[in-house]
Amino acid sequence: MTQSNICLIGDVVVDVTLKDANSETKLRMGGIVHAARCLWALNIPFSVGYFAPSYLDAQIHDYLNSLGCTDIIKIGNVVGSPYVFLIEEAKEIGDQGYELLLRDEIQIEYNESNCESLFQKVHNDYLLISGNYDLVKLANQLSGKIHIDVANNIKDIASLCDLKSKLETIFISTSSDIFKASYDDSFLGFTGQFENKTKRIILKENRGGSRGYDFLEKAVTVSNAQTQPIIHSVGVGDVYCAAFVSQYHEKSLKDAMVLSSWIATEYAITTYPDDFKKGVARVIQSKVTDLVNIEGVSLPWEKRNNINIYIAAPDFDFVDTKPINILVDSLRYHNFKPRRPIEENGQMAFDATKARKQEIFSADMKMFDECSILIAVLLYDDPGTLIEIGLAAAKGLPTIVYDPYNRATNCMLTELPRLVTSNLDEVIAEVFIAASKLNL
Repeated sequence: MTQSNICLIGDVVVDVTLKDANSETKLRMGGIVHAARCLWALNIPFSVGYFAPSYLDAQIHDYLNSLGCTDIIKIGNVVGSPYVFLIEEAKEIGDQGYELLLRDEIQIEYNESNCESLFQKVHNDYLLISGNYDLVKLANQLSGKIHIDVANNIKDIASLCDLKSKLETIFISTSSDIFKASYDDSFLGFTGQFENKTKRIILKENRGGSRGYDFLEKAVTVSNAQTQPIIHSVGVGDVYCAAFVSQYHEKSLKDAMVLSSWIATEYAITTYPDDFKKGVARVIQSKVTDLVNIEGVSLPWEKRNNINIYIAAPDFDFVDTKPINILVDSLRYHNFKPRRPIEENGQMAFDATKARKQEIFSADMKMFDECSILIAVLLYDDPGTLIEIGLAAAKGLPTIVYDPYNRATNCMLTELPRLVTSNLDEVIAEVFIAASKLNL
């Protein structure tokens, strides 16, 4: 069997995407297995060092063997938890509602002899995806080029202070704890905090693309996100990391990031491994220069909060505003700035005076002029919402109608806006596309 040059290290969990109105319950192996599927799809030999409860061992070995894993070493047993992740929302429209069952009861029992066996094996590259194990302690005992993804369980930069040698790459997501704790609206300021810990840092910005910083070259590299409709976002970041580690030796930082983005997109558009492998085959047959030149979405995190989005909706206290609340929460999750006129300027009483009506109208129009995008939430045929759709379209604002109850039938209503949909994922995707084209 071919000796692998990449070793994946991390947790193996069971991902359970919960049933909703549009999809059935989906159960599959997750954790480091997402990265393993990526290397399998790329036909790259790999090894795995993993942590998991003992009841999963047989299935883990069978599955990784089916992916062509050259060496499987269990380096720690998990007790106190079944290691099952419940996923409320798979597409990361907003907060995904991850819940690791019995997370507070988790204990790791390290297998010292297996750990020593892992340390004695030599690989060119190690990809460690953070979890419930001591990532720093493990990384300090490995020989080779070490890449880490700090998506989970690394709370702040201080957690990395005990690293004995400089890492090859640190991957960080905008949804991670370390990003939320340390980012202060400056990419260079943020990356500078890691200069003594890694050669390069890559920030995965979800639907807004990714940015990399090479400390030797002192240069920022940007890679666009692709705009295809996605099925899920679970493990997509892990796939990006694995793809990058497999490519960075032979490609420029830009090319490796772009190719990784395309491969991650292929993972996001299906949950069927064979379809993913076929998609990856199409991608790697393409010229990277062609992929670089294909238009996508690049929207840095810190720019999004400058984008005011007018929420046109019957946001009244006598209406069930749950669809509005979900939309607003989703926009804020992605760091956009939704503006709710009724919430900010007040709700007009039924017996309001002419002066009061004029006051609210003026305040709403001032807010309207401050916004670059309009999203209307069509709960019913509210005259104010319909008028605001027309005003936005006439002004040339990107105009999106979120129609959760499929009420839009009038041709003026369906054809005037840029998008009319009952799918909130499509709304968020269109916001990213529209916002990335604004000259702000």
